[in-house]
Amino acid sequence: MLNIENKFYLEDMERTIKYVKSDIYDRSILITGATGLIGSFLTDTLIYFNRHNLNKVHIYCMSRSIQKLRQRFHYICADDKVHFLEQDVCKPIIDDVHFDYIIHAASNSDPKSFSLYPVETISANVIGTINLLEYAKKNKTTRILYASSREAYGYISDSSNYNEEEYGVIDFNKIRSCYPESKRVSELLCRSYVSEYNVNAVIARFGYIYGPTMLYNDSKVVAQFLRKSLEGEDIILKSTGEQERSYCYVSDAVSGLLCLLFKGNTGEAYNISNSQSIISIHGIANILCGLTGKKLRIEMPSDIERKGYSNPQNAIVSDNKLKGLGWHPEIDIKEGLQRTLKILKY
Repeated sequence: MLNIENKFYLEDMERTIKYVKSDIYDRSILITGATGLIGSFLTDTLIYFNRHNLNKVHIYCMSRSIQKLRQRFHYICADDKVHFLEQDVCKPIIDDVHFDYIIHAASNSDPKSFSLYPVETISANVIGTINLLEYAKKNKTTRILYASSREAYGYISDSSNYNEEEYGVIDFNKIRSCYPESKRVSELLCRSYVSEYNVNAVIARFGYIYGPTMLYNDSKVVAQFLRKSLEGEDIILKSTGEQERSYCYVSDAVSGLLCLLFKGNTGEAYNISNSQSIISIHGIANILCGLTGKKLRIEMPSDIERKGYSNPQNAIVSDNKLKGLGWHPEIDIKEGLQRTLKILKY
């Protein structure tokens, strides 16, 4: 269970609010997917910001379930300036409130969801993005930040270190491609609205994000490892786990997102990753076994898990472009895993 008052979590938020700029004072920010991995930490951080500043930001949290919002942010008070919006992002955004900033982070983002709910995955990414861009088309002062993914790169056969200008193949014959293909389309939608309608939009391509705000039902491998660790069980690996990938602790991911919100060039995409946290799944399992004293076991994956798996390849995304805006990650993979365990266990 996440404890908002945990000292390590408070430290994470304190580091992150350094990237909140003064021009956000008294502005309104809409966060879709506010109860997810990234959206919930962003919301907690903005609430923390409001509690430590006289000039506050109005936080609008959107979710399909008002109950989930109330449950996740049960600790808020009136002065936190938090407003709950129960709405499916696939429905048009009502103009009752002017949003100065929109961060679109609503999406299925774990392999099991790709396999079971491909239509909903595509809809949230494509239809949801169109609805938000249409809002920004009517409200020219609104800035949108679209939360995309390193999966939009697809498979690049002659490269394992991706920069923002590269692209590869996505096999649209596979159901799991509902996620990367719709992310790729949504990025193009953002650029198209910028080009045709002068909408103010920027794109964040997240690497492999992890941390204490991962949902309990998240089927990503790192989330499964962390659950096993917290429950005092052995770590189960369902492949050789040799491929290296770029990981980023959630507080660094959100500080990168805030940096982009204020400094990113309109129409451009930026990777959010950590060049100091390039590691294999097997390496993560070994770290967690070392931290918990448990063993590493290997099992065969289920059919659903196989359908959700990505191609076995290295997936290292460069963080140089974002660093050029003045952002720097602070938490490496071992410290991030330690902090996650400490925040969720105590």
